[in-house]
Amino acid sequence: MIFAVTIFISAFLLFQVQPVIVKYVLPWYGGSPSVWSTGMLFFQVLLLAGYAYAHLIVSKLNQKQQVIVHSILLSLSLLMLPVTPDCALKPTGTEDPVWSIIQLLLITVGMPYVMVSATGPLLQHWYSKTELGKSPYRLYALSNLGSLLGLLTYPFFIEPILNLKNQTVIWSIVYAGFVILSGYSGRLMYKTTRKWEKIPLKNGIQDNPSIRLFDVFLWLCLEATAVVILLAATHYICQDIAVIPFLWILPLGLYLLSFIIAFDSPRWYHRGFWMPLLFLSVGVIFYLLHPKTADVFSIVGVIAIFSFAMFVAVMVCHGEMFRLRPPAKHLTAFYLVISMGGAVGGVLVNFVAPYLFTGWWEFPMGFIFVFLLTGVTVLKRPGGKLRPIIRIGTMVVLTVTAVGMVKVTLDIVRDYNENVEIAKRNFYGILRVYNGETDHVPTKKLYHGGINHGMQFQSSKWKTYPTTYFARWSGVGVALRKHPKKHPELVKGYQGPQHTLKVGIIGLGAGTLSSYSRPGDVYRFYEINPAVFELANEQFTYIKDAKGDIQVVMGDGRISLERELEETGSHQFDVMIVDAFSGDAIPIHLLTVEAILLYLKHLAPDGILAIHVSNRHLCLEPVIEGIANKLGKKFYFFKNGKARAYGVKKSSWVLLTENDTFINHPGVAKYLDTWPQKGSPQVWTDDYSNLINILE
Repeated sequence: MIFAVTIFISAFLLFQVQPVIVKYVLPWYGGSPSVWSTGMLFFQVLLLAGYAYAHLIVSKLNQKQQVIVHSILLSLSLLMLPVTPDCALKPTGTEDPVWSIIQLLLITVGMPYVMVSATGPLLQHWYSKTELGKSPYRLYALSNLGSLLGLLTYPFFIEPILNLKNQTVIWSIVYAGFVILSGYSGRLMYKTTRKWEKIPLKNGIQDNPSIRLFDVFLWLCLEATAVVILLAATHYICQDIAVIPFLWILPLGLYLLSFIIAFDSPRWYHRGFWMPLLFLSVGVIFYLLHPKTADVFSIVGVIAIFSFAMFVAVMVCHGEMFRLRPPAKHLTAFYLVISMGGAVGGVLVNFVAPYLFTGWWEFPMGFIFVFLLTGVTVLKRPGGKLRPIIRIGTMVVLTVTAVGMVKVTLDIVRDYNENVEIAKRNFYGILRVYNGETDHVPTKKLYHGGINHGMQFQSSKWKTYPTTYFARWSGVGVALRKHPKKHPELVKGYQGPQHTLKVGIIGLGAGTLSSYSRPGDVYRFYEINPAVFELANEQFTYIKDAKGDIQVVMGDGRISLERELEETGSHQFDVMIVDAFSGDAIPIHLLTVEAILLYLKHLAPDGILAIHVSNRHLCLEPVIEGIANKLGKKFYFFKNGKARAYGVKKSSWVLLTENDTFINHPGVAKYLDTWPQKGSPQVWTDDYSNLINILE
């Protein structure tokens, strides 16, 4: 029982710390989906380190020495508690985000994570030595059950109740208890050292006692493929909604569930059941990946379909892996290779794919490899009483399917890249510049994911014309054109600068808003993605053609504003604009109570805070309403319904201001719209936000 309890707690801690720590540092890196995938890469690598350590001491030390060494290292890991990220580690905006995140996580939680990683396989090995005739692989299923519960309890119990700092402190306290429990387990092992030496090397799995190199290769490839599909599915889901623990946990939880099912017993995985599901899933996924059919389902439907397809694919990978499992004698080596495969999958998604692909093409490629690898395992170890001709026929069908999927993928890639002048993919997402025509005028369009983030007419007559969501009659256009400083005759006793504005903008896009600047104006942009800055300068001319002083600060907007407030005080912006979406994804840390308070501190007394709330999937108006009510601020809704006219898109903006002169101006009042009743007000904080309540 002590084995099972200790393994369960270690697995629980192992996977609960992941959303805790990643959510803590997520705002430091702009809320990008890549923060989670980088975190997953880190945890996969440290899982590999833990498994390698377990395998090493099992191979090189006797049982008594194993207990002593493990107990000492567990005790030393307590020196790293609590696992609360130090604010001194916040990025400045110039570092490589991937390596910065890895360094931060290593300093914060490195050794404790390695120790909880190693405890599972180590205790399973000890179990195989003391409980003859019993499969230790069921303990692996129990371990994954603990991992799953660690994940599921976070969004539903931990996140709503505790703030982030308390989450890290409580995890640290439970970890200290785990160390004590592990020490007690070690004491029991120490007492039975001599008994172990007399026990013959037997186990309940009577397979070939040797490990075949080709089996090792298949273990690694199957797990790497499963992790690629997991991370790619998570990326795809998060880029259209938001980077939040629930959307991380859903696919990761399904991934762990596949381990639980596959490794509990051979009876749960039957090719005759799972392979038809895989064929069905792949067909639907490839249908949705095509740009012409991408919007057929609602976002909830897309999440459900992608999650189901991912689950089926990783279930096949883990089911085939379980068929190839070695005897318990080689258990730690088996887990070591599995963790190595996970690390390889993380490296492929985070380092290789961005250089090879300009889209999330690792997702369909992962499915292709599932078919190819399954074909190999069917030929190698069929399971059941299939005749050779049936085995070969099955392998041929799977291989032909994989080849067909390659062709379909290439067709999808070709359609996505049609009329694309340049495409860039980096840590923050996928950017494309399209050449096209709007209202019979040549245009360039900047897309982040599947969403237009800026457009410029290429004719000299319209080149400086503000387009898309930033039209002259949009909420932000009205704020910049009708601010009282632009019309000082309306302000009694006004003595300040004439006709000049100081504007702060979070999110650069194509630089469209700089077209509103006039001589003497200062427009200060905050942009985290260097590729956006590069494209805005090289492919668009809004910034070059601007008449005002255009400043661009690289780095996360909120962190930069916090730093500037501390170092130089308030900017006293006349207008502050928040428009920093990545595709349709919401950078939640820019829309919390704490964030809005920061923006208000940087506003002049008569300043205007303009927040872009247009979104295909989420109703953001209740969030702004809830925060404004909490802070006692007036808020106004501007909806531009003149889509497509002169390159304009429908847009919704919320303006927070105490400037009654501005709001009551006839040129402003005519653009005001009634507040949309889209649900009860929501108050987001840095510690908790709920997207379920604002889904369209």
